[in-house]
Amino acid sequence: MPHILHHHIAGSGKPLLLIHGWAMHAGVWAGFSDRLAERCMTITPDLRGHGMSRSMAGPFPFEQHARDVAALIEQLDLRDPVLLGWSMGVSIILKMYELGCAGSAPLVLISGNPSLVRRDGYASGLAPAAVRRLYRQVGRDFAAGMQAFLGLLCTAEEHGRFSADAAYLAAMDTARWPDPAAALETLACLQTEDLRPHVPRIPVPSLVLHGECDEICLSGAGRCLAETIPGARLRMLPDTGHMPFVTRRERVLEEVFDFLDSVS
Repeated sequence: MPHILHHHIAGSGKPLLLIHGWAMHAGVWAGFSDRLAERCMTITPDLRGHGMSRSMAGPFPFEQHARDVAALIEQLDLRDPVLLGWSMGVSIILKMYELGCAGSAPLVLISGNPSLVRRDGYASGLAPAAVRRLYRQVGRDFAAGMQAFLGLLCTAEEHGRFSADAAYLAAMDTARWPDPAAALETLACLQTEDLRPHVPRIPVPSLVLHGECDEICLSGAGRCLAETIPGARLRMLPDTGHMPFVTRRERVLEEVFDFLDSVS
């Protein structure tokens, strides 16, 4: 199948599609997707310009990523897969709702944000100047910009405690960094996209999982998503950074399985 996102399928049963975050790849789901695949059919794609889809040409706006995921669902003939997004993966799911291609299955939203930056009436984003600074750094010195970003993925305690974890190592692997053009363009989207208007229109059961100590998508962002999505379930995780599916894996799996059982 030409022009399809590189992906891996495991398990059987209800399809669950996992969408990774900015500058990452499907390898970050190691250990987590394996456990999900004991009860579901998991599909873990690499987004355009990322991981094993690195050679797919741009441009790389959120709309392209959303349409890529929708095309993958169609080409694999998946019947309303549960969408699980992490970080920018949440943004892509919200963009899919904007475009009308998200389906009608439940959602799991991990460490996401409808707007990465603060805006009028929205205090749960990062300071625009901080995101502009990272954008300039990524554009000027890609390796230095990436290293600065990777340092924010976990708390200091988590960085030490999970340094041998397969998913943590995959996230930190310099050999698996994305196409710099893809990283820069999607970071620009994260600065400019404001997906809040579409959040109250999400009509499906949703689980929001968020770390209290997240330095990338602040904890208020998770609360905002849960308060705005009708009937959403919120689980805040104390002492947890931006990668709870790695650093609080058992707790996150328990919450996901409980949620899926409750909406099946």
